[in-house]
Order: sequence, then structure tokens, then C-alpha cells
Amino acid sequence: MGYVIKMPKLGLEMERGELLGWERAEGETLEEGEVVAEGETLEEGEVVAEVESEKSVAEVDAREDGVLRRTYLEPGETVPPGTAIGIVAPADADIGDLEAEVEAELEDAGADDGAADATAGAGSGAEAATDGAASEATPGSKSAADAGKVSPRARKRAEELGVDLEGVEGTGYQGAITEDDVERVADVDGDESGGDVQASPRARKRAEELGVDLATAEGTGYQGSVTEEDVERAAESADDAGRSLRKERPFDGMRRTIASRLGESYREAVHVTTHREADAEALFAAADAADDALEADVSVQDVLLLAVSAALEDHPAFNATFEDDTHRLWNEHNLGVAVDVEQGLIAPVLRDVDEKSLEAVARERRELVGAALEGEYTMDDLRGGTFTVTNLGVLGVESFDPIINPPQIAILGVDAVAERPTRGPDDGVEWRRHLPFDLSFDHRVVDGADAARFLETLVERVEEPWALLPEGIDREDAAGAETEMPGRTVTASNAEGMSGRIEAGSFEWRYDEPEAAGGTETGPTPVDVFLGGLAACLSLSVRFQAEKRDAAVGKIDVTTDAEPEHGSVERVAATVRLESDADDETLERIVDLGERGCHVSQLLREDLSLELSWERI
Repeated sequence: MGYVIKMPKLGLEMERGELLGWERAEGETLEEGEVVAEGETLEEGEVVAEVESEKSVAEVDAREDGVLRRTYLEPGETVPPGTAIGIVAPADADIGDLEAEVEAELEDAGADDGAADATAGAGSGAEAATDGAASEATPGSKSAADAGKVSPRARKRAEELGVDLEGVEGTGYQGAITEDDVERVADVDGDESGGDVQASPRARKRAEELGVDLATAEGTGYQGSVTEEDVERAAESADDAGRSLRKERPFDGMRRTIASRLGESYREAVHVTTHREADAEALFAAADAADDALEADVSVQDVLLLAVSAALEDHPAFNATFEDDTHRLWNEHNLGVAVDVEQGLIAPVLRDVDEKSLEAVARERRELVGAALEGEYTMDDLRGGTFTVTNLGVLGVESFDPIINPPQIAILGVDAVAERPTRGPDDGVEWRRHLPFDLSFDHRVVDGADAARFLETLVERVEEPWALLPEGIDREDAAGAETEMPGRTVTASNAEGMSGRIEAGSFEWRYDEPEAAGGTETGPTPVDVFLGGLAACLSLSVRFQAEKRDAAVGKIDVTTDAEPEHGSVERVAATVRLESDADDETLERIVDLGERGCHVSQLLREDLSLELSWERI
């Protein structure tokens, strides 16, 4: 028994996979550069390795009990899907047949690479001569390169250093050429070329990248040779801008794919962005009404997605893709919802939005975003989008030019809500919330006038969203409801964790604890809530006393403090600041009477009196 571990294919578009690390039996991941400890015992279903494609990260599980007998790939190396990366078999099993299978595959891959090189190099004298020599060689004189016994990392290193694999003596398993073999040959070639500086191949490559003259680098390696670290040190000291390198982040895996796709999109599509703003008061009211009426947690974004779908229904040219010079309009409204994950921005797809209720959209969107943030999404979650919505408003962004997610032809950016003065009834001024939008579109496919009409429809839906809500929820439910005062009845709800929500009549606010106490810091602590009530009560009571005595008092600020910072409160103090020209005696009297009339201060226990002071603003 036993089997060959192969690089899995993580999606139809996957071209190469990178080995992130081999997993030891106890779950410890080997980092790049460490030696893989072959001989680890594995159980069926246990993680053997972690790999990454251009779009996702996945774990490779053991198909059966056994031992990790062979590894053909080191962390950081990339190979096409289906390539052998290791062998799992019982400790006493003969794996000769499995090794032969892998060697045959390597030989086939090497032959394919050779054919491709010969085709690409037709007309090159040097390559033609090499091909000729290879064709005349006898079967018994095959080199390791001829036999395909070259590790993927060695082949890549040979390309970087310009080393011809013909004639390189392999010191790896059964004569396979390793990366060290390639670098050894490169070292020899460098010495024969008459270079005065002793430097490792990696150091020479790094010097080229950073533009460092090897002669200026102080060698700390064997017999004074220059290492890669020596080159980087020389680069830092030679930087005439006074900079020192903190960290380098090479593009690989998902980040490389994101950069490639967005770069391709920006080069290929003719990007134009139009901006429009909508009055968002009705949108917020509709979301609140739906959240109260439905079992699902409904947010403004959920109602907005239905508004976008309604606009796409009226303007189907935007619910489309553009490939092979063909504009394809789709029936389904599959909306990509941009999510910021550790590796970059992805857009999992919420499917058939036009066919779903608001409750279903709210529930499925939360599940989709949650899976993306937890890294539990699949390739299918990212495929098949027809339009994308990206929201940077939650980060305070007021305007931006989103880049189209190919092959789609448009993307909607949502900005931060802005409160603006608006002419109200009787020529008065009222403050209203507005929501700005940025629509980027491919001008090859649709025109600016088309985009303007799309945004006009979207704004209409946002400003009149009630038709998007289920039956039974209408404008009167939100706008016609009278404010309900708490009547000194307050409810605190704690669903989980160390945070919750306070409801008092028609009003509500959050409470929470610091992260150090297990909270998430999304609201004031219960003690802070009490201090806020005390400060508010004092300010109103002082105001009442000032007006009762016709004292000219402008602004009143009250700051309350409690000590210690955590645990049981042992001291409470309040400072009242008043804007007034009244004499000190009058203000002293007003503050003292205000404290006596404050019902909240009367709630303090007998052994915890309020330390009250006042000052002028």
C-alpha cells in the first residue's frame, strides 16, 4: 500500500500551486528553509501539507495511515497541479514502484520542457548545438538533466543564474540535480570568469536587485565571502535618502493574482468613474423598520443590495461581462460583495439577489462575509459574479475610483455617509444624511449617459426604498411612529461575549468592556454608562437652577470621573464648567443646588460621596 501525494487542483483557473509547508504529526508547520523530517507518522485524515493557489489556501489530508516516506518539494516552491510532491506509505513497505512512478513523471515533464525550449530557441546557434549533442548521445550517457531528474527549485534557480543544466552533476536522490548543485556550478563559473569578489549566488542576485557593487560589501561568510545579508546591509548603508529597509513583501499566491487581475483590468478596460449622491434618510429608516419586523439582522447594506438589483433590472447592460469582444448580458443578478481579508480584497458572490427576499439577502450576505473573513470560502464562492459592490465608506472614505473586477463591466463604490444641511419646511434648515456613490464602468461597452441613467435609477430606489421591503412594512411604520419615552424602564440585552445593547423606549445604545476584560470595545462600559447619566443629570439640574435665578449662564460642561479604572468604584468626582459672567458666589450657589437636585447623584451609596468642583470656561 501507499500513494503519491500530488499538488491538488484548487479551481479550474489554477496554473501553479505553492507548498506553504509540510505539517508534522502534532500540527507544527515547517517553515521555508527548514529540513523536512521524513518519517513522520500520519493518520488518515490528518493534514500532511498546506498549499496555496492563485486564489485560495487549502490543506492536503492523508488518504490513509502511513509514514511520510519521501518529499519532492520544499516550502516556497511552486509546481503545476498534479505534480508529485511526496510519498506516504507504511514504514516497512517497498516504495520502489511509487518512486519509479514519480521519476517517470519527472522524466516526462523534463522532456516536455526540453521540447518547449527547443521550439522557443529555434535559430539560436548555441541552443541548436546543445540539442544536437543531446540527440547524438547514447542512452547510457544520459545526464540527470536529460533524464528529467531536476527538482523544480533547481530548474528555477538555473534560469535565474543562467546555468545550463546539461553536464551538471546531480548529488540528490538517484543523481537528481538539486538547487545546491546549480549554485555550485554557478560559483565555479563565477570564479572562472575572473571575478575578484567571493560571493554566493544568492548574494550576487541580491546585489543585482538592489544595485549594490559587491566590492563595497564587507563579507562575513566563509573565508570572507559576501553573503546575501552582507549585500542588504551594504544597500541600507548606501541609501543616500537616509532610508533603511524594514521589510520586503514579495507578491505571491493570492496577492499576486489580485495584482495581476486588477492590473489587467486597468490596462484593458477603459475605466470611467461617475459620482452621484442620494438622500439616505429613507434608506436608514427602511433598514431600521425591516430590522425590527424581520427575524434576520437587516442592515443598510442589505437594503442597498436590493436597490442595486432593482437598478440592474432597469439597466441590464450593466449586469454583464465582456470577453472575446462579446458583451454578455446575464439573467441572474449575482452580486460580488467586496471583503477585505488578510491576503487582499476578494469578492464572494451573493447569487440571484433579484429572486431573494430582504431577509434571505441579509442572512446569506452575513454568512458569505463571515466565511470569507474566516478563510472558509471556496473557489465557487468567488465565481460567476455579474456586478460588484465595494464599500470603503465604513473606513471613512469620501470618494474613490473603484477598479472593475474582470470580466465584469462595472463596479459600484459606496462612500462614507455625510450629514449635510438641507432646506426644510417653511424655508428652515435641517440636517440630513446623504450617501455618495462611485460607479466605474468600461467605456468600451457602455457610455457615460448609460451610467448616468443607471445612477439616477439607483438614487430613486435609495430615496424611495419601501417597495423593496416585504409586505406589511411601510413608511408609516418608521416615520409615523411616535417617540416612546423609557418611563424609567431600561433593558440591557447580552446575547454573547462581554458586550450588549441597551434599549430604553425608542432609544438604544451599546455597552461593552475593554479587550483586556474580554470585550470588543464597541461601546462604553456599564460604569461609563452610569457616569454619563450622572454628568447629564448634573448639567440639566445646574441649568434648571441657573434659569430659576435668572443667572446668565451659557454653555455647561460636566466631566465625571471614577477610580480605580477597573473593578469596584471607590471614588467619584465631577467638574462643572460654566460659561458665565455671574459672580463666583452666584455660580457656587447654582452648582451646589444643582448637585442636590440631581436624582442620579442621589443614587450613590452612603460611603461613596460625590466630589464636586466647578470652574469657568
